[in-house]
Amino acid sequence: MQQYRDTDYAAVSAALHAREAKLLTQAMAERMIDAATPEESYKTLLECGYAPLERCTLENVEHALSQARRELYREVSVLAPDKRIIELFQIKYDYHNAKLALKSKRTGEDVSRLAMDCGRFDAQKVLRGETSAVSAAMSRAMAQAESEAGHSGDVRMAELLLDRACYEEMSALAGETGSTFLKDYVALQIDAVNLRTLVRARRMGCEDDVLAAAMLPGGHIPAGQLKGARGDHLSSLTHGTPLDSAGELAAKLLGSGGGLTEFERACDDALMSYLQRARRTPFGPEVVAGYLGAKEAEFTAMRTILSGKIAGIAAEDIRARLRMSYL
Repeated sequence: MQQYRDTDYAAVSAALHAREAKLLTQAMAERMIDAATPEESYKTLLECGYAPLERCTLENVEHALSQARRELYREVSVLAPDKRIIELFQIKYDYHNAKLALKSKRTGEDVSRLAMDCGRFDAQKVLRGETSAVSAAMSRAMAQAESEAGHSGDVRMAELLLDRACYEEMSALAGETGSTFLKDYVALQIDAVNLRTLVRARRMGCEDDVLAAAMLPGGHIPAGQLKGARGDHLSSLTHGTPLDSAGELAAKLLGSGGGLTEFERACDDALMSYLQRARRTPFGPEVVAGYLGAKEAEFTAMRTILSGKIAGIAAEDIRARLRMSYL
């Protein structure tokens, strides 16, 4: 049941719709790709409000992205009536840090440089395994993952437990907001994850029990049906959904093989296509989610283009890696 009034979001929606004018567009991304140097490429981002860089190095780009992401969540958190919407986008960073904590404990490796400090919880406390500093659900998941890794020595299976807990928290949080848009968005993410898992597992020749353990509950497409699907049956499961194109590509990959690039892009584009509905919404939680998703896609595009330019990758190859933009 809807637990909010759309008009509660009038002010934040107006503010975020206005900020959409500063988002990276497809045309701007093309200019970045065609720029002569990484520094010239980065200059386009000044139009989006990013701070200047003297030298466009990978380290400087990552620093700029981290700073921009922290500012994004801090600013939108102040504006949004329901902080749970912001937390929906932050959860993945908490569980990323939980995986790092697990790895550090098992290997003794210093993973602090890989931590993401834009989640709900203090990244350093998560890395130290301070379960009192996180949610009850995440605390349980971290304990279960550590137990699994200690018992079986299989860190990958332990990470799957964290993945499952991550999406279970997302589903629960979306349900608490009462927003159908958010609940369906999380379910779509789960469907996309499961579709990717199916393709990768089958191509690697994984056993059915491994695939079953990796599939997540909570999507619109029942994980049990998807697990055994191939060919036309697989296509029929995604038909009429945002993952229609991705499902067809998955069926082809499992039948005749081929590269994953187009399929992976179709999965990501399905999520962005769904979020784009928020552009046509005057006000509501959809606008907040749409803007956060748009900015996350912008960060990904920035990293893809600039890392490609720095590495000297050909323009057409960089272009092939880009996903659909919000605008």
